[in-house]
Amino acid sequence: MLRIGLIGAGRTVQIGHAPALTALTDRYQVTAIADRAPEALARVGTHLGVPIERQYADYRAMLLREPLDLAVIALPHVFHHEAAQQALLHGLHIVTERPLALSLRDAEELLRMAETRGRLIAVLHFYLFFPPFHEAIRLVRAGAIGEPFFIRCEGVTGGFGLGSDAYHPEWHGNPDIAGGGVWIDSGYHGVYLCRAMMGSPTTSVAAAMGAFTGARAVDDTAAVLLTHEHGGISSIQVSWAVPSGGRRVFDIYGSEGTISLDHDGYPLGIFSNATQAWSHPDITVTSAESFIAYYSALAACLTFGAPPPASHRDALQTLETVLAAYRAAENGTVESVGEMP
Repeated sequence: MLRIGLIGAGRTVQIGHAPALTALTDRYQVTAIADRAPEALARVGTHLGVPIERQYADYRAMLLREPLDLAVIALPHVFHHEAAQQALLHGLHIVTERPLALSLRDAEELLRMAETRGRLIAVLHFYLFFPPFHEAIRLVRAGAIGEPFFIRCEGVTGGFGLGSDAYHPEWHGNPDIAGGGVWIDSGYHGVYLCRAMMGSPTTSVAAAMGAFTGARAVDDTAAVLLTHEHGGISSIQVSWAVPSGGRRVFDIYGSEGTISLDHDGYPLGIFSNATQAWSHPDITVTSAESFIAYYSALAACLTFGAPPPASHRDALQTLETVLAAYRAAENGTVESVGEMP
């Protein structure tokens, strides 16, 4: 049984982490929780059955007093580095919301600390475990569409999800807290998904970004082009500036076929070039399934030595790619992205 200390009790914990950990009580026990917002702390603490004496306003006090195996960090982006650093100093494994940090230097420092102490840092790339994406990755790796060469990823909405009312509900729009806008938030997911679907790391990035609503100090729209090591191309477009919304697009084009999410009312469709026909595997999509599958994989990693749900290399190269896209957009350049150690 892995003993967890939750650092953060905001909306992501309430809709993702807490339901998953409730479903996995045979593998995890949430023994303590910390959040500066009393209402959120009480709500999540009650849901998870954490005694009031183990509910903390300051996570540092929790880390000092509680015997834990794993810290789960679900805070706004700017706080990830310090919270992870403190947890590692207490000898804990870590699950953290993305990104690991807001700079490569800070992220590399955390990974060196983890390796020195023999601890795992698992960045929450949970969309890898969303059933349609998970099946698409399996199909690509099984050769169902031949060699993938082009991916289209698009997510257009009218805004970001609000944070906790007790802290700063619009922190995603504050560059000092979020470190950027729609690209570091929504675009980040597209980067690691395209890497996984393509089966090849990113080698260069070109980008255009802007703030078009006039009401935000961060980018609200981004169009980014990734080139992969094996020559494939991924196109990612994300926006918070379109109240009408848009159709979610995630298509993987290969030499022998296509995989398309949300196809004709099905979670996933597969087109065969040979038969010129679509097929639709039976996939069930349920609430919090991505988080449950992620935490299941993490438990297998920590308990039985299975591969981590997202490797250090994946998390670090995803962050490098995200930051390179910001430089490319600002300077009008094509930025190189190298394999991280």
